Amino acid sequence: MHSGMSRMIKLKHFATPLLMCMATMAVAQTTYKVDAKETRMVWTGKKLTGQHQGGVNVSSGSVQWGAVGLESAEVVMDMTSISTTDMDAEYGGQLERQLKSSDFFNTGTFKTASFATTKVEPIIGVEAGKPNYNVTGDLTIKGISKPVSLAVLAWKDKKGVRAAGTLAFDRTLYDIKYRSGQFFPGLGDKMIEDMVEITFDLTAK
Repeated sequence: MHSGMSRMIKLKHFATPLLMCMATMAVAQTTYKVDAKETRMVWTGKKLTGQHQGGVNVSSGSVQWGAVGLESAEVVMDMTSISTTDMDAEYGGQLERQLKSSDFFNTGTFKTASFATTKVEPIIGVEAGKPNYNVTGDLTIKGISKPVSLAVLAWKDKKGVRAAGTLAFDRTLYDIKYRSGQFFPGLGDKMIEDMVEITFDLTAK
């Protein structure tokens, strides 16, 4: 009887700090909701004769921040909002309609695209203001998911979490082959490069 009570007391002394540690970890992990109004995403597409840029809106997302910093993130983009910012209304409107067509993102069928992290690794000893995380995740466009990797600068302030970086992807992996030199040789200066960039400045609160 005495031996049993002694074991219970020892277990209690062990369990109490363990539970306190688990509670601290739970408190330290916070989920922040992406603020669509304060988040900016800019796409850049290049061709032999130049490039075009535009924007795309975020419809939802979340960021998980823990005791050691960035842990995970997920962002959903509203592809029906895709726009151009470096052309006049007439030609910009033409390009927007084409980007929304089956030649590119087919937004009538695939209204959203998304990115969800699968691995987040802190970069040790990085200079202030430089990317401090290596991030890998699944980018889903037109219902097709492929892994991508990028460097991200992420930090926490009084309002929440900020994250900035540039995600580059090969559009042909998502069945976007319009004027791709891989599939249509001899295009000359009409060829459009396969790689597309999305530069983002994300705010989550």
